[in-house]
Amino acid sequence: MKQFIFGTILLISLAVVIYSNSSVFAQLQQKEYSFAFKWGSNGTGDGQFIRPHGVDFDSQGNVYITERTNNVVQKFTHDGKFLKKWGQGGSDPGDLEEPYEVKVYKDYVYVVDKDNNRIQKFDTNGKFIKLWDRFNAPDGGFVKMNLPEAIAFNPSTGNVYITDTGNNRTLKLDSNFNFVLQWGYYGRGQGQFDHPHGIGVDSKGNVYVNELYVARIQKFDSNGNFIKQWGSNGTGNGQFAGALEHLFVGHDDSVWQVDAADNPRVQKFDTEGNYITSVGSGPCIIPDDVKSDPQKMANYKECDGKLAEPEHANLDSEGNLYVVDRGNQRIEVFSPVR
Repeated sequence: MKQFIFGTILLISLAVVIYSNSSVFAQLQQKEYSFAFKWGSNGTGDGQFIRPHGVDFDSQGNVYITERTNNVVQKFTHDGKFLKKWGQGGSDPGDLEEPYEVKVYKDYVYVVDKDNNRIQKFDTNGKFIKLWDRFNAPDGGFVKMNLPEAIAFNPSTGNVYITDTGNNRTLKLDSNFNFVLQWGYYGRGQGQFDHPHGIGVDSKGNVYVNELYVARIQKFDSNGNFIKQWGSNGTGNGQFAGALEHLFVGHDDSVWQVDAADNPRVQKFDTEGNYITSVGSGPCIIPDDVKSDPQKMANYKECDGKLAEPEHANLDSEGNLYVVDRGNQRIEVFSPVR
């Protein structure tokens, strides 16, 4: 009897140890996601898109989407109702040339104005406030960007991180956008970059950077010291095929990577690179009114819940995943389910 009790206690202890392991815990606690709703169509009208790209949210849950081709930012309610838009092609303050990422921080809207080599700041109604096309350096000089593509904020310190893509480096700025440090140069070794693309920061200040055509995510500390990397070429869980689109870090420290057209999906990892789940590979959901009409079915080309060419994604405050699906010129929203 004593042996049985001892054995039972040992098994329970082992189970607790295994369950507490971060990767196993992540697997057991993973959330699946189901298609919830969508909005958008091809065009230049309000609520329509031509190559939508970035997505983020303000404190009210409103959604901001950048459009690389139309050179605008569109603002929607959380359920996709059009509110307003701003921007036009050009280089004057408030103009945009291929706006890439949009990031809302303390209810100010920051837009990575890629082809103008600058970051612009707006209020949530689209009023221009300020721009940065260079950053003051401690030596009295300044640092300029070349085709930046992404921006992230450390929520604790306000420090700013930018993928300075044309220079194959990452920039760290203070909360006033003064230059602090940089890291990286061209290459595919640890701490090097070949077209750095997306960037995110977790609650501990660690920085995650991906590259457009390198099948990996690199993790650094807040000062750019290399910690680890993960990923390989392929279509399996935790692998990346073809071009990698943007990554982001969720408010729960989940790390999300958008895979592009060669294997369209959004993969979720923990901060150690352990694969958790993926979203957007289907199943294909066809509306009932379409399924019941042979003519509609014959002309039906969309597939709700199955992404075509995703560009970016983000989590709202309730954990819903908003995916910018440029292949379908729309936004698809997935909700977590147990």
